Amino acid sequence: MKKIVIVVVSFFLLINKTQAQSEHLEDVIAEVNPAVVSVIADREDEQSLGAGIIISDDGYAVTNAHVTEDADKITVVTIEDESYEAELIGTDAQTDISLLKINRNEPFVSAKFADSEEVRVGNPVFAIGNPFGLGNSVSLGIISAKERDIEKGPYDNFLQTDTAINQGNSGGPLFNDKGEIVGLNTAIFSTDGMDMGVGFATPSNVVAWVVSELKENGKVIRGWLGMSIQKSRSSEAEHKNKLLIASMAEDSPAAQAGLKVGDIIERVGDIPLKNPRYFSYRVSQIKPGEKIEIEVLRDGNSEPITVEVGEKKLSETEKTKKQKGSSFIQASDFPELGFSAYFDEKTQEFVVVEVQKDSEAEAKGIFAGDRFKGVNGYRVFGEEDLKIRIKQAADKGEITLQFIGTETLDTIVLKLEKVDEQN
Repeated sequence: MKKIVIVVVSFFLLINKTQAQSEHLEDVIAEVNPAVVSVIADREDEQSLGAGIIISDDGYAVTNAHVTEDADKITVVTIEDESYEAELIGTDAQTDISLLKINRNEPFVSAKFADSEEVRVGNPVFAIGNPFGLGNSVSLGIISAKERDIEKGPYDNFLQTDTAINQGNSGGPLFNDKGEIVGLNTAIFSTDGMDMGVGFATPSNVVAWVVSELKENGKVIRGWLGMSIQKSRSSEAEHKNKLLIASMAEDSPAAQAGLKVGDIIERVGDIPLKNPRYFSYRVSQIKPGEKIEIEVLRDGNSEPITVEVGEKKLSETEKTKKQKGSSFIQASDFPELGFSAYFDEKTQEFVVVEVQKDSEAEAKGIFAGDRFKGVNGYRVFGEEDLKIRIKQAADKGEITLQFIGTETLDTIVLKLEKVDEQN
């Protein structure tokens, strides 16, 4: 009988603990829910819906750039169903972030950023957004992975979550269990445009830095060294898995300082040498004109070299991406395709903007202006979906694209070859 009593007591203790956790989460959600807004972007002949998060009581709010791009008017709607026209302070296409300003006499409820470097896989998180235009909706999950590169942009460092994220959640916050913003929900992997339990959020540290730049300058000013980095494939113990300089722009800050292709990077200020994309992201945060010391291993000797950081300018491809929107693939990313394209949000189709000369794409009759919506029999719903489909198709050695003619759907098959990954 004594054992039964102990089991019953333990059972009730477990119930009480679960109830306490649930009540705590309910209180946290109630506290931050008013800081989440629905975002409506009006264009000449269409309207897009997303979400946003107010980050200061004077009305600054953050959302995704692809929600606000080309908008003639941006309206935010609070949980109390109050509507306000928002001013677009600035946009950064490279991280898909827009900063808005909402004006009213009374202060807003706002949320604070957490330190995303402290986020761990398995941490509980919840998202609040505007799925399918329903208004503030909450979904619960965990952090599934960190530092994901989904090839959406040059500074990919996404948090992955199984929290339900659907169309309309774009630009909404991902919170930790304290009600702090750990990420901005930006993309999903999906075969049909619906949630499949694989969502991606831009880490809060990235969002906070971009916001500070947009507030101060109206744009993001990035540092630039003019060199590309990759992991060393050397089998030598002292070089294995270290970062090395793979290529370098002529007359770049790196070249002018005396750095060389093949140099093994041992230290760059206080930047952790995790991977090439994290390295590029951290370098981009250095203000142009600042000097940093880069220690490299060359011919078996360590050599410190001081470099004055330059300012990164938009390339012609990046300018096209900025004009066409954030969902953009370029031929240099996927040379096996032989063309560049952007995703038309209005028609839900990819539009070819440039075809490489003497490529298989040119030989098979793909032209600038051609549109396609299918890959290997599946609809594609944006840049992330397309890039994942390309990677999947590489194992088969070919990819099938469904192009749209005036009255027909033309199927074109392109051969694929595996390409060594470089960053």
